[in-house]
Amino acid sequence: MKRLVGLIVTLVVIVAVAVVADRVAVRAAERGAVTAFEDQADDVTGAQLDITGFPFLTQLARGELTHVTGSADTASFGGYAISDLQVEAEGVSTSEPHRIASGTASGVIAVESLQQIVAEQTGLDVGLTAADDVLSLGFDLLGATITVDVTPRVSGPAELAVDVVAVRTGLGTVSVDDLPSGISRALSDLRVPLDLPDGVALDSVSAVEGGVRVGVTGTDVVAEDLVAS
Repeated sequence: MKRLVGLIVTLVVIVAVAVVADRVAVRAAERGAVTAFEDQADDVTGAQLDITGFPFLTQLARGELTHVTGSADTASFGGYAISDLQVEAEGVSTSEPHRIASGTASGVIAVESLQQIVAEQTGLDVGLTAADDVLSLGFDLLGATITVDVTPRVSGPAELAVDVVAVRTGLGTVSVDDLPSGISRALSDLRVPLDLPDGVALDSVSAVEGGVRVGVTGTDVVAEDLVAS
């Protein structure tokens, strides 16, 4: 009986040591991945990564992580400032190139980044705000203040566009067609291109406080390409 008890205790100790070793290894891997992300991407703050599933060492030996989630308070991609970044990935290869079998990501493109694109495409000195599912573009026209309310939408796998919902002036609401033809055309054809890597497509867009939240989905994506985009 004593031998049986001793064997059970030994097995429990071995399992406990294995679990501790596994958790130490996974935390080290998570810290290494966060450091690599901070080194390769721009303006990263508050980055976190969580490798789920147990045991981690078995996944590592197999060469593929089952499920990985990540987040960052801020980061910059393709010249756009992003906040509230959320990433979820399935089937992540542990060897280079680090391929992701499938995944999703979302983040808020800051109004400052969008404002620059709008100004370039319209030629107007535009002020941009975002709230209550609507983007509002404000500019002066012949001494009058014009506010154009638009809603963003997906217009392609790597592009978002807007629909004009209201044009407000000091005298009331008018049609976008009442504006000078050049401005009307520029606002109606407004496009925001996104530099997305192969395998990633724009899935959803919505105006939120402080910018536009975009959601993307990806299949068979190289992780390094996501950082470089």
